[in-house]
Amino acid sequence: MGVDSFTPEEREQIYAMAENMTGNCQQGSYRRDIIISNILRRVQVKKAENLQAYLQAAIANDEEFAQLLSAFTIHTTEWFRELPHYKKFETILSERFKGTKKFRMQSGGCSTGEEVYSFSIVLESFKSMHPGFDFEFQAFDIDPVSVNLAKKAVYPMKDFNKIPANYQNLVKKIANEDSFAPDANIKAKTRFFTDNLVKLQSLPPSFEAVVCRNVLIYFTPDKVKEIIGKLVERLVKGGILIIGHSDSVDAKAFNLKSLGNSMFEKL
Repeated sequence: MGVDSFTPEEREQIYAMAENMTGNCQQGSYRRDIIISNILRRVQVKKAENLQAYLQAAIANDEEFAQLLSAFTIHTTEWFRELPHYKKFETILSERFKGTKKFRMQSGGCSTGEEVYSFSIVLESFKSMHPGFDFEFQAFDIDPVSVNLAKKAVYPMKDFNKIPANYQNLVKKIANEDSFAPDANIKAKTRFFTDNLVKLQSLPPSFEAVVCRNVLIYFTPDKVKEIIGKLVERLVKGGILIIGHSDSVDAKAFNLKSLGNSMFEKL
């Protein structure tokens, strides 16, 4: 069963389901081809007779439904991706948050956790130099499969060298395995859960930093405004919003001040 085994009508059904379930705008052939390939793989794994038989089975089974939802999402993440963000983040911590007793950070669209643990490594390193400082990190993603992988926090050794040398002491190689994990202190300060960016609840300001990088490009402009509004609402005054270099935001519309490197301060 090849990619072309889906009829044009079935492909449109898949795109519509993906948009309805995730809120992501199904634009661009690259994204669409990935989703089609992902669904095809699940059809083949489950040895379903056709798309409709697979979808019926997936909807009836919680574990496979999680796989279906995962197939509708794009999993592009890596350790210390867009390194200038982390360098800028280090500077901001030193300039603005030395005296913070509990730095609270949240990540939207956390995927399999590499980004969250990258920021947590920076925070843990900063804590080691400023004993009065501590932090906690909450992270969510719509995809339960990715969230479970983030909770397990076991990563292949081929990615180890993506972590800057000065931070490599904060991850541990797992004995007798070709893998590594973040330091136990870092894992203890992170919590992962499932949530949907387009269905975020209103929350009172409680976070010093919120990161949502390279996710907004998958939403319509109206949805982006709605998401940014909810994320900014969660920031305390002086808190930092971090978006991807490929994302954009109207700073004035959300009472934000640009700090450069796609980072903004809530005024």
